[in-house]
Amino acid sequence: MSLRLPSLQALLVFETSARLLSFTKAAGELNVTPVAVSRMVARLEDALGFRLFDRTKSGLTLTDRGATLQRAVASGFGQIGDTIEELKRDLARGEIVTLSLASGFAALWLLPRYAAFRQAFPTVNLRLQVMPGRLYGPLDDADLGIRLHGPGSENDPSCLCPEIIVPICSPNYLAEFGALDDAAKSAEGHAYIHLDVTTHSWADFHRATGLANRGIGRAVHHTDPGLAVQCAMLGQGVVLGWLLAIAAPLNEGKVIPAWNRYIDTGCHYVLEYRSSNPSENTRRVAQWLIDEMKQELDGARRVLAPMTAICRSRAASV
Repeated sequence: MSLRLPSLQALLVFETSARLLSFTKAAGELNVTPVAVSRMVARLEDALGFRLFDRTKSGLTLTDRGATLQRAVASGFGQIGDTIEELKRDLARGEIVTLSLASGFAALWLLPRYAAFRQAFPTVNLRLQVMPGRLYGPLDDADLGIRLHGPGSENDPSCLCPEIIVPICSPNYLAEFGALDDAAKSAEGHAYIHLDVTTHSWADFHRATGLANRGIGRAVHHTDPGLAVQCAMLGQGVVLGWLLAIAAPLNEGKVIPAWNRYIDTGCHYVLEYRSSNPSENTRRVAQWLIDEMKQELDGARRVLAPMTAICRSRAASV
């Protein structure tokens, strides 16, 4: 069975309907028809495999699962909205530093630190240029960008983070379904969350580690790493997480390793400058990112210490 992860539009329609407890009122706020809202919610329920609302004569009520999802979605949209408004207010003052980065790193690591960034750089306006795919290519109009470099890049003074890939899930998921190699609990197959655009797939992970694929209970496909990790946090399955994005939730215990193996490709994420003579603020922002990530990685390495690293050369030979 293959399940597509809900789109942001579907989640927005659900959140509006859940907040107003009315498809008609939600349609008015979203400027669409009530039929369109009802159909979108029905498709979302079909995709998820459970009801979000109870339809009664007196109106809509949220199911327990619907209420849980509504809290998570409202919190995420609220944080994004607050951050956007904050960034808009900042445009009127200070130097703008544009940072090119991945959505997973932005959502899971940088945005939760935005208050600390503002305190460190009260006169700098940070503009985020989120890349939809992998971190390759020119910076274009960005002042600073995170890009993946090959082996040896750990010696670059602007090295930010190694490319380490860890299978992760929520603590509750692990308790219920067991580790990836736990035949007793996972005989019916784990729910694998797939990234459709990635440098390392689940098939690659199985080949590199020698893990037998005991079947897939549900295959969830998505194109956004940040939302894929959030699905894992909600207990919906196991996802391959890049340390650059998952270091913070890993340290906070929101996700945990789903097995005692991880992939170390030997590559590293490096901060690149567009200009050979970047501004002082751009250099300071880069150093702040490096210093903050170093503290995060110190904690993440303690989590990874009991695990076995599978190096890239071994991955290429199997």
